[in-house]
Amino acid sequence: MRQVDRGDEAGLAAWHAVLHAVERDTWPDRTGFNLRDVRAFANHRGRDRRFVHLAAGEGEGPVVGVGVMELPLRDNLHSAEVTVGVHPEHRRRGAGRAIVERMAELAASEDRRTLNAIVDVPVAVVDSHPGAPFARSVGFVATLPGNSRDLVVPLEPDKEHELRRIVSTARGAPDYRTFTFTAPWPEQYLEDHCDLARRMSTDEPAGDAEREQEVWDAQRIGEGDALRKARGVWKLAAVAQHLGSGRLVAFSELLLSPDAPAEAWQMATIVHPAHRGHRLGLAVKLANVDALDDAAPSVRRIITGNAAVNAPMIAVNDLMGFEIVGAGWFWQKELRAG
Repeated sequence: MRQVDRGDEAGLAAWHAVLHAVERDTWPDRTGFNLRDVRAFANHRGRDRRFVHLAAGEGEGPVVGVGVMELPLRDNLHSAEVTVGVHPEHRRRGAGRAIVERMAELAASEDRRTLNAIVDVPVAVVDSHPGAPFARSVGFVATLPGNSRDLVVPLEPDKEHELRRIVSTARGAPDYRTFTFTAPWPEQYLEDHCDLARRMSTDEPAGDAEREQEVWDAQRIGEGDALRKARGVWKLAAVAQHLGSGRLVAFSELLLSPDAPAEAWQMATIVHPAHRGHRLGLAVKLANVDALDDAAPSVRRIITGNAAVNAPMIAVNDLMGFEIVGAGWFWQKELRAG
C-alpha cells in the first residue's frame, strides 16, 4: 500500500490503468477518466480541497487496486469523499479492504469522522455486481438510493417543441430570460454564482446527515476553473435571469471533454428557492441541450444522476426523456473516535 505522489509519472500511469480497467468492466459504453484527469487531480494544490491517491499491489507485483480521497479543506471537515476500485482480475484478495483501511487511518489522523462514497452500476447487473457487498463488508452503510440516467440528444423535434411550449407558458415566464455561455462565468455574475452554488451544496441530497453548506467565493471558483483547465475539460452553462432584479436565479452546467466527444455529463442544476414554480429548472436544462448544437454537436448522450428522494429534479428529467440506466446507493462509513 502506498500513496502515489504527483511527480510519480509511472505510478500515476499504473494507477490510471487499474481505474480504466474497473471503469471498462462496469460501464463499457462510457469513456471514463483519462490519464490527464488523474495527473490534474494529483497535482491540484488549492485552499479548497486536496486529493490523495492510494495504490495497492500484491508483494512486489503491479498495482491491482486504487483509491482516491477528496478532502474538503474549508468546510465539511468531518468527512472525506472516497472512491475505491480493484482490477477485475484481482478481486477478493484483500486489496480493496487494505485501501479502505488506509483511507480510514488517513481521515482519522485529520479528525474526520466519516467516509462518503457513491456506487452506481448498470441496472442489468445491480444484483450481481460486487460493489454493494464489498461496501458492506468494509463497514459502509447504505444511506440513500439513487439512479443514473441518460438522455439521447439531439431531441426529437416534437419533444423539443413540447418542452419549449411548457417553458414559454409557465407561470411568470415573461419575468425571466435564459442564456448560455462557456465557463468560466462572466465576472459580473460572481455573487449570484456563489449564492446558487452554496444553496446547491445543501439542497442536493447526498446521504450525509452532517453535511454543511460549502464555502463558495472567487477563490473556490478560480481553483475549479484551473483544475478543469489542467484536465482539458470545459463546462457549458445555462442560466435564468430574473428581469426585474437582474439577478441570476437558476443555472445548469454540462461538463464536456475532447476525449469523450459523444458524452456530456450533467453537473449542478439549481433554482433559487424564491423563484421555484416557474419551470426554470427545465428552462436552463433545455437551453443547454439547445446550445450543444453549436457548442458540441458531436454529443449524443447526456449522463446525469439523482438521489431517489430528489423528486423535483427527477420530474424534470423524466419530462425531458432521460431514461434510467444505472442504480446504486450513497454509502457512509463511520470512523471510530481516536
